[in-house]
Amino acid sequence: MLSQNQPLVSIIIPAYRAESTIVSTIQSIQNQTYTNWEMIIGSDDGKDYIDLLTHQGIHDSRIKQTYTGGVGTGEAPARNQAVAMSTGDILANLDADDAFRSDRLAELVPLAVEYGAAIDNTGVYNTDLVLYKQPFGDRATLSFATSDDILKPRTPFFPVFRREFLGQGWTKVPFAADVLFNLELLSRVENIAIHPHPLYQYYKRENSITQAADAFDTAERSYKQILDLLSQGSLDLTDTIRTAAQDEFNQNLLLNRLFRSYMHQG
Repeated sequence: MLSQNQPLVSIIIPAYRAESTIVSTIQSIQNQTYTNWEMIIGSDDGKDYIDLLTHQGIHDSRIKQTYTGGVGTGEAPARNQAVAMSTGDILANLDADDAFRSDRLAELVPLAVEYGAAIDNTGVYNTDLVLYKQPFGDRATLSFATSDDILKPRTPFFPVFRREFLGQGWTKVPFAADVLFNLELLSRVENIAIHPHPLYQYYKRENSITQAADAFDTAERSYKQILDLLSQGSLDLTDTIRTAAQDEFNQNLLLNRLFRSYMHQG
């Protein structure tokens, strides 16, 4: 039964070549004012991150680890492997090179308990670690997500949600697995609450998938695969959300080709 006070939160972290960033990520969780949590690292490179943390002076029995059994299999397999090991009634996503503000769980867990799921006004930081973007800059009070809120900002969202809404987990695609999961979550939950503050700290890094030299090719493959999944009805979406997703990813595919052509022309 879901505790209404401080339910156990399982924080799911996929880790791939995260040696230089994961310590600060873990420390952001240890600094949470909400303390009833466990963390499961899904190692997708064979790295023993528990050993790395130990050598950095981090000894915390709440931190666990599992392995995908491969190298670079993707965020979806790593998240799914980690969530299979988790035990909390509430699940939370965190990438191994990002951070939670110290009050994120304290703010979002009650919303997830009440409504089923919650996201926040993701703070996007540039490579100089300067906050430069929030997708919902004009919102000052609690609101509720629409499919456009998930699709249009081109900003990742990292939900805190009740386990009962997990579904089949994350779908493996080269890019935008988080978007697909959030659309499926929105289809399962009547309301996804949006906290107006930037409680998640998302860092744009030079080695990230969106900054890589082959980013256009990766996006092309992913958009095509996503459109196939949508047309086949393979995702757990309402008809309205599926239609909105098809429109958006078709536009994304076209824009990606235009930008790639422009960049190649110099």
